[in-house]
Amino acid sequence: GVKNKGATKIHPMFYLTTIFSTTMWIHLHSGDEGLRRFLERACCWTKKFVLVEPQPSACYRKANTRLRKMGRPELDDITSNRLKMRPDIEAEIEKVIIRCGFRKVSKDDVASCMPSTRIRSVEEKEAAITAWNRSLHLYERIDIANSASLS
Repeated sequence: GVKNKGATKIHPMFYLTTIFSTTMWIHLHSGDEGLRRFLERACCWTKKFVLVEPQPSACYRKANTRLRKMGRPELDDITSNRLKMRPDIEAEIEKVIIRCGFRKVSKDDVASCMPSTRIRSVEEKEAAITAWNRSLHLYERIDIANSASLS
């Protein structure tokens, strides 16, 4: 385990933290501040890379339908009146992660690391898209001083 500056407990550090299909649910149940705290904690525990698949704002509209189908209680207020980050959720998530000392890795950076055994199509080069047609966003820690003190 590693003690993080300002933290009171020792916790493990992860080289790569993946956050798939959870940001919307955390946001719905814990609001803007809860989502911010979750992302900050994930960044704090990450030594090198954070990979996020945020659900776009349109998915929020379908949340209560999904809950009804599962026989779960609906959420009261999923509007952008309560969830201020919702209208531009991907950019809001990015702001939090960047404030935590990360930079967004461009698709060109990722493509340059891939083996060039064959020519990739434009779609393969441009898309970092999941089977759910959601974007993947990769962030790399840039605050070397903080990262070095964590290792």
